[in-house]
Amino acid sequence: MFVSLPRRFHISLPLRSTRLAATAEAPTAVPWWVHVLWLSVLASTDVLQTVSSMNGKMPPAWPQHLTRLVVNDALASLLFYFNWVVLIPRTLTQSRLGAFALGVLGLLALFIPLRIGSAVLLQPLTQFNEPHSRWMAYTVAGVVTGLMTIFFSSGVKITGDYLLVQRNRRELERQQLLTELSLLKMQVNPHFLFNTLNNIYSLASQKSDRAPEAVLRLAEIMRYMLYESSADTVPLEKELAHLRSFLDLQRLRLPAGATDAIVFESQGLPAAADFPIAPMLLLPLVENAFKHGDLSARPVVVISLHIKANHELRFAVRNPVAPEGTHPLDQPGGVGLTNLHRRLELLYPGRYSLTVSKPGGQHEVVLTLRNE
Repeated sequence: MFVSLPRRFHISLPLRSTRLAATAEAPTAVPWWVHVLWLSVLASTDVLQTVSSMNGKMPPAWPQHLTRLVVNDALASLLFYFNWVVLIPRTLTQSRLGAFALGVLGLLALFIPLRIGSAVLLQPLTQFNEPHSRWMAYTVAGVVTGLMTIFFSSGVKITGDYLLVQRNRRELERQQLLTELSLLKMQVNPHFLFNTLNNIYSLASQKSDRAPEAVLRLAEIMRYMLYESSADTVPLEKELAHLRSFLDLQRLRLPAGATDAIVFESQGLPAAADFPIAPMLLLPLVENAFKHGDLSARPVVVISLHIKANHELRFAVRNPVAPEGTHPLDQPGGVGLTNLHRRLELLYPGRYSLTVSKPGGQHEVVLTLRNE
């Protein structure tokens, strides 16, 4: 059975995806935490330089020392933010690695002379016994500081962008999962209604007096579908009440007095109120037992439910297998179990098991769910 996709699903997800992609790709303003991180790095570096220059005594000229720190911090900040705001978005973001390398060289070609020039102005080389060695020291310091600043800026920028892309990707996957779950839930109701209407048609064709009661039971079940199953989870006791209504509806198909045709065994039901479960999750297993089971056998279906103390639910359905081609409802299908498999993957990843076996002419399906 195929269900057409409503218009809102066709447009909402692509638009959401476009917004997420645009957020990940478009250049954004520098986040506040980057400013705090960079100022912390500058402050830590300045403190280390000051302690290193003291050598156990006060620096010879505090104004000159502080001025040099401020100028160096300003030049490094220009390098840091220019790389963040301009160079990376126009090169690395567009996978232009060669252009980024050339841009780094260009920034260093501007940064190093400015840093050397400011150092010379604040402390002329004529004050030193070996001006050439001091000149080399300024040059090496400029190269190291420039490279470290660019690498730090690039590392923080790339890491931030990666985390943003990952967050957007998770949000996109979440939206896709919600859309898929909505579609799967939409398939459950028509699939159930299709089978139940077949049952009512069978009663009506036999002119059974139980057909009006079947319609009433169907109305009760549809009321649950409309007003309860829209939630992500429901208490297990509500799901079991819905399942019992379905079983009452199936009993109407069986010969009068067939009280032993359906067996429902349960353990640990007092804990059902504290066990949330996705709505309409157990119904496909019971539906298939009636759809493909041998209605002439006794019992027709045996259902067992066990809730363990470790918040684990075990739900088993066993029924005799009807000979191929003899069941009045034999027809192509399989939407129910396929749907169930996919819902379990989305709702209980790594927390469920679904096994199918055929012991001695019986068909048994066992579902185990674990609540976190």
